[in-house]
Amino acid sequence: MINFISILLSVGFGYLFFKIARPKLESGSKSIYYARTFFAWSLFASTSFYIRPFVVDQSVNNIIYWLMMSAPFAIFATIAGYLYGRFSK
Repeated sequence: MINFISILLSVGFGYLFFKIARPKLESGSKSIYYARTFFAWSLFASTSFYIRPFVVDQSVNNIIYWLMMSAPFAIFATIAGYLYGRFSK
């Protein structure tokens, strides 16, 4: 039961971060819109997978682990989204 609750909370945190980071409308340039969209999806995925140890045991080490795993993935996704928006038709 604890595993199910921790998975549910991890996905919930991921969805929360996704909703915060996702662009509301395609108001800016196309490349910035895709960069923010890719960033939001990467934040959802990495949070869903890597924040689970923090949900089970609230420790600073677990938050640092989540940051170390999420930051490079988010940077790569943002750059990929920007380039995709820049060079797509």
